[in-house]
Amino acid sequence: MKFTFSPHIALKVKSYEKACRFYNDILGFDLVETKKNETHFNKDGINFYIENDDTSASTYFEFKVDSVKEALDILEAEQCIILERYSDKNVMIQDPYGMKFHIWEEGAEFN
Repeated sequence: MKFTFSPHIALKVKSYEKACRFYNDILGFDLVETKKNETHFNKDGINFYIENDDTSASTYFEFKVDSVKEALDILEAEQCIILERYSDKNVMIQDPYGMKFHIWEEGAEFN
C-alpha cells in the first residue's frame, strides 16, 4: 500500500477570523476561497485549510491511497482508529500516537 502525501494540510483553530488574518497578512498565505467555517489558502504549492473550531486546535495531514479499504485494514491492524468516515473513499484517522490524518482515494467527494 502506497501512502502518497497530498499537498493539503488542515488547521483547526480558535479565533478563526484572527487566525485567517494572521496567515494571510503576516505569513503571506494566498487566499483561494472562503466558506462559512473554512478558509482555503495556498502557500508555496501547499494547500492550507483554516477551520473554525472554538473547542480545540489541531493540525492534520492528508494522504492519497489507491484503496481506502485496504489502507484501513493496514492502519487498524496498527491500532489506528477511525475518527470519522465521510464516505467509503474519505476517512479521518488517528494514529496510536495522537496524530490525526485524512486518507482518501480517487473519486472521493469533499464538502
